[in-house]
Amino acid sequence: MKKIQHQIEVKDFLGAKLLAERVYKKATTWETKEVAYLLYWEASGYLHYKEGQFSKILEDIGGLNLYWAYFRNNRHFEDVYYDVLGRLYTLLFQYRRAVIFFVEAYRRKPTPRRFLNIIYATEMAYYNELRPYYNIDFIKTLLKRVNPEGLDFLSKALYEFEWGFYYLLKGDYRKAYKYLKESYNLDKSFLSEGQANFFMGKALEGLGDLKKAYYFYKLALTQVKHPLFVKNTLFRLFIVTAKLGYYREANDYFFGLTKFGGLQVNPYLQEAILLIPSLGDFKKHFYWKKEYNALLALVMWLNIESDRGKKAFVFLLNDFLDRGKPFPDLVVAWKVLYPHEVENFKNLVKVEKVISLPLEGLTYVYRFYKLNKPLFKSIFGDWGYLAIAKYFFLKGDWDKALAFVEKVKLKHPLKFYIKGVILSYRGKPYVLESYYNSLGEKYKVNSLFWLGWGYLLNNRWDLTGLYWEQFLNEYHKRDIPYGIASFYLAEHYFKIGFTDKGIYYEKKFLEFLKHQKDFKGLKMWAVLRLYPVYGDRIFKLINVDKNWQKLVKYLLVKGESKL
Repeated sequence: MKKIQHQIEVKDFLGAKLLAERVYKKATTWETKEVAYLLYWEASGYLHYKEGQFSKILEDIGGLNLYWAYFRNNRHFEDVYYDVLGRLYTLLFQYRRAVIFFVEAYRRKPTPRRFLNIIYATEMAYYNELRPYYNIDFIKTLLKRVNPEGLDFLSKALYEFEWGFYYLLKGDYRKAYKYLKESYNLDKSFLSEGQANFFMGKALEGLGDLKKAYYFYKLALTQVKHPLFVKNTLFRLFIVTAKLGYYREANDYFFGLTKFGGLQVNPYLQEAILLIPSLGDFKKHFYWKKEYNALLALVMWLNIESDRGKKAFVFLLNDFLDRGKPFPDLVVAWKVLYPHEVENFKNLVKVEKVISLPLEGLTYVYRFYKLNKPLFKSIFGDWGYLAIAKYFFLKGDWDKALAFVEKVKLKHPLKFYIKGVILSYRGKPYVLESYYNSLGEKYKVNSLFWLGWGYLLNNRWDLTGLYWEQFLNEYHKRDIPYGIASFYLAEHYFKIGFTDKGIYYEKKFLEFLKHQKDFKGLKMWAVLRLYPVYGDRIFKLINVDKNWQKLVKYLLVKGESKL
């Protein structure tokens, strides 16, 4: 076992995974099997992280969680299970979850390293998820509980790193740099960790040593894997290179940020736009300087209620004062923030088109409503309320959707569809049934699914079967409603002895799974459930990880479950 752990520590993850698999197969005791099983999934998770395959880490977590079923009668290492689970969640940057599992491991078997793991995950949660909402002095309290004299050199390096991270969070860059450097002197392997190099760069940037910060950020960019850290590193490199006068590189890093989504979904890009005026002469060398005001305007509209949006508004206002010519969006924004001449604005807008907007556009409509409700009502009226009802309906907040639908006096199919679907979801399908003929073709097919769902809740399988069979005949997307309807119909017909129909709808359910790129957990479950019926042929019908195939075969040998 120590050899497997050593291979993980020296980052030979493939070797550790293969060794753990061999040990597991040859083990003669349950204790050995158990540890090998746990370390196998830890090594597999780190290997997938190294390869940048984050979705597969979720599969590793799924495999690890089978521990509770497979070793249910004979468990000796629950502390190791929780420790490994915490580590896998840190690879996914889900640090708040990781803290919970590290605490569980520590409760079962306290060690100094596990206590340090709790502190590390807490610090990363503060940095990535929680700041500035919590008092980080709590971290200092935890660190003071650690006795550094009793730590091995790897744990001591982590301890020094955590002190550096704490002072980085506090904004004391001098102390942060001191502790981070001491950590590196203890364990040089930290120098090959992208995150460690990134925080070293942050400390140096805070001290004003931009050239050294640039060096560490460049190292980090070659090593970090998770998209969150890649974006963060590109953002810092953009700022540092622009300040250093490396204008070509700064433009390249800005362009690199665009690969993670446009301004609508990328806050790093929005912040980069707002920082440009403060980066010396960089604005003159910005590749997209002719479009700069348009980019500012988009940042403003995306954040009209927040400080970021107001800052963009002020930049456009300053541009107007400098040039004496307002950017068009400045005028519109002024009318939103300081509503005047409503009628002139109404003449520019075809209000009935507002309900045709996609979810992103409806988000802006709702922001406008919250910003100035009287102005919103005077411009959009019932069309605006219906658009907001659609917004909440698409977001899944159906209580609010129903509340806005009740405000609408228009007799529009969308109004009846939203209300009917929500009531069907709550077990009252007869309302949607009464609206059905007036819905128009656009909403009728989708309504069939919800009618079937509503009657399913009322245990009316005669009507559920009627509506869902018609739905599957007319619906062309292989998405979640298709999967739910086909699965439930197959289960029902098998249960009442209509085997041919059961097989027919089970095939439709398999067809649904074939079209899913995501839902790997659902596919794994389906394979586990259908293997006794289809045997190895199920792996051709549903493509799943080869490790899962092996495990399913082992657990369900010749149809006899070992679970």
